[in-house]
Amino acid sequence: MRIGVYIEPWISQRAGISVFTEHLTRSTENSPNTYITIGSKQMDVPNEHILIPKWKASQLNLLRYLGLAKIDLTDHRLDYIIDPGHFACLDLFKGPSRVVIVHDLTPLLFPKYHKIKSVIAHRLLMNRSLKMCEKIITVSENTKEDVIKHYGHSSKLSRIYPGVRDLSQVEEDAFEEKSDAPFILSVGTIEPRKNHKKLIEAFEAFCIHNHTDFLYIVGDEGWKVSINELIASSSNGARIKYLGYVSKPRLKQLYSRALFSIYISLYEGFGFPLLESMKMGCPVISSNVGSMKEISDEAAILVNPNAKDEIAQSMLRLSSDEDLRRTLIVAGIEQGRKFQWTNYIKELDAILVE
Repeated sequence: MRIGVYIEPWISQRAGISVFTEHLTRSTENSPNTYITIGSKQMDVPNEHILIPKWKASQLNLLRYLGLAKIDLTDHRLDYIIDPGHFACLDLFKGPSRVVIVHDLTPLLFPKYHKIKSVIAHRLLMNRSLKMCEKIITVSENTKEDVIKHYGHSSKLSRIYPGVRDLSQVEEDAFEEKSDAPFILSVGTIEPRKNHKKLIEAFEAFCIHNHTDFLYIVGDEGWKVSINELIASSSNGARIKYLGYVSKPRLKQLYSRALFSIYISLYEGFGFPLLESMKMGCPVISSNVGSMKEISDEAAILVNPNAKDEIAQSMLRLSSDEDLRRTLIVAGIEQGRKFQWTNYIKELDAILVE
């Protein structure tokens, strides 16, 4: 089979779907099928590439939704095209059947956490996207259940757990932090659903009993939250450092040196930083909601993401109990091994030949 992968989310973003698209594409090399990338720029992968105009790839291009800017892929003899971002290439191509990857329905389930344009786009396009595709693949059972509950389509739904990037092979640079003080790590885009406000409140309660540890926050600036304002208003702001978006070598350093990571999102369709931390041998505190309980499988400490004192107590426990950290490191590494991109491609290939 010849399968197209629409890589525009990788080209134009840096968050979760971008990482997913990149690693999906890089993992197709050993498939018996031929995977071809499609987008406005050829990325550094050896796949055959179909170059398309940037303006046509834009989700703001209303002409494509009116059927006036379709790109005919018939001559490329593609059996399927993978749409890695819900409706990223909806109404863009003529020819192959679409396979839609659904990561979560949070813009629909929790609209107050998202930009209004994202909420409107999901309300207008998600149902149409799922109706018009051949197959739907979700990244977790939790997301699969959400899709069935809100849209149905159970007959064309499958769940495949994605792989998680392995930062252990990334070459390290010199560690940049001048302080040797122990620190807790939080990784995730700065937006309301990631729950940074509650994290900082819990860290303040933690600091009443712990006088040494810092909190490092990593992630692109997103929407509806000013992380710098949250830090400035904290009574322990001097012990909180916002590092912004960091490179893979830098992130590897942070995971490898952190006491533990904390990922108390209010809801996730999957939760890549959780498993990424486990793979790097960094113990994890996470949320007991959404998919996080599903994918951690008892290899993390799970807390109510709205309960400040419960979060703080778990932070205190993990910061002071070296044996517990060792136990979680072993369990986390074992859990992380279950999420491999080679397995994802094998399962994806099997579904596409059905």
